[in-house]
Amino acid sequence: MTDPLGKYIRIIAKYPGSILAKTKITPDQVTIVGLLANCAVAYFIARGNPSFFVIGILIWIAGFFDALDGSVARQTGRVTKFGSFFDSVLDRYSDSVIYLGILAYFLRSGNANYVILVTVAMIGSLAVSYVRAKAESLGLECEIGLMPRTARIVSLGAAFCIGQAFWGLLIVAVLTHLTVLQRILYVRKKLTEKAYD
Repeated sequence: MTDPLGKYIRIIAKYPGSILAKTKITPDQVTIVGLLANCAVAYFIARGNPSFFVIGILIWIAGFFDALDGSVARQTGRVTKFGSFFDSVLDRYSDSVIYLGILAYFLRSGNANYVILVTVAMIGSLAVSYVRAKAESLGLECEIGLMPRTARIVSLGAAFCIGQAFWGLLIVAVLTHLTVLQRILYVRKKLTEKAYD
């Protein structure tokens, strides 16, 4: 299972990407703006203000920069290995600050029991990305799985929009680790096939 949701988001990003491509902004600058946007969203989450619905929308908007920087890179002919590397590194920071904001919110609201859930979700999210990166270092494409980054952003945003952050986190916590298992088994299968070619 590839990432059809991610492909759909990339299609949506083509038009705004084409507008930005006409300016002097670089793909790396878009990536940096995306990180700053996620930091701002994390701050709002930690405060619990504005409403969860607005925070859910902001999570989607901040996450959209992940597709936008790639769109600008493609349309300006600036697709580089460093750009891909830089984007991947900052995406991990973007993911982490969102979880940090959620963690701070639960601690401030007296829900310390949710800390473990947030931590498990964050570990799963980072592990999904790491497994893909490690697979690619072995020469394998590995975008399969139930909960790639786009799905995590959409799920968390939706959970906040309906005021169900706990259930959103629970879904992410469970499905990210299942995705890691899916990817490990996929890589094992591909490497075994290569060994017998």
